[in-house]
Amino acid sequence: MKTGLAAVVFALGVLVSGSAVAGAAPVNAKNASQITIVCPSGTYTAVVNGNGDFTAAHDIHSNTVLIPIAFGEFIGKINGVVVVDEPPLAKGTSVPANGRVEECNYTFSAQTPDGLFVGSGSVTGFIAHP
Repeated sequence: MKTGLAAVVFALGVLVSGSAVAGAAPVNAKNASQITIVCPSGTYTAVVNGNGDFTAAHDIHSNTVLIPIAFGEFIGKINGVVVVDEPPLAKGTSVPANGRVEECNYTFSAQTPDGLFVGSGSVTGFIAHP
């Protein structure tokens, strides 16, 4: 997923440590994007500020930092029509020493000049400091 809106999704991640401060979540940053991530451990409203495929996200309701290590297929639609269909993407061998990973699903939406863009996919991540 190399396009603008699609890159936002790849910048999001999966659940990690409570080491960051909730107030540090870049909710009002210039390029911040909000996403919903649903994991076995809970549902998170996360925000990301960056454009890298594996940029961390911050849960806006806690100190949780979300870190991705792999993404499943991503589907993006505008007004219900598929406009982006990207294959899975993995970071490599990024697995935590404790081996604790979660498989999660995410969604986000953004208004575009062509209509409402809705993106969804799956993401795998780990808890860095359990």
